[in-house]
Amino acid sequence: MRTALVLLAGLAIGLALAAGYLMFGDRKKLDALLPQPNPAAEAPRVARDRQPVAQEPEAPARPAKPTYDFYTVLPQKEVELPGQSAQAARPAPPPAGPTATTNGATPPPAASGRQLQAGAFSNAADAEALRARLALLGQSARIESVQAEGRTLHRVRLGPFADEAALENARRQLAEAGISATPVR
Repeated sequence: MRTALVLLAGLAIGLALAAGYLMFGDRKKLDALLPQPNPAAEAPRVARDRQPVAQEPEAPARPAKPTYDFYTVLPQKEVELPGQSAQAARPAPPPAGPTATTNGATPPPAASGRQLQAGAFSNAADAEALRARLALLGQSARIESVQAEGRTLHRVRLGPFADEAALENARRQLAEAGISATPVR
């Protein structure tokens, strides 16, 4: 606090001395420091026979930004698989039933084949989060919503797997990522 007060006092004294010198000091020395006009200076002459400078052409208007609409761009990017027509390549919509619905990238599995269940949640957002985590691991999962004991459960399932080795390989990969999966039929 005391240091700041001393600094402010020194600044005030310095400003007062500078103002006194400007007001009462030697004007000739002060004027010598300032720029002086040149009485012999002439304004530049403009040549009248010069050609007028051509104006630069205006920059072309920016092209409009393309708009990307999911519903128009996606159908343009569809690729037909060999041996399948465009309609046959699309999965059929899941059957709507009062007790079981499927929400995911793959249709529900056939009755045969082994599956893994990675989790069952009462909150659909938790099931979607696990499904996204599985997708980052390269596993295709789906969410099946079922009614059990008067409440809705969202099961996260993988499969069906072609054989027992594929099922165990997927189960091992999930275990390495910290996800416990249970085989289901």
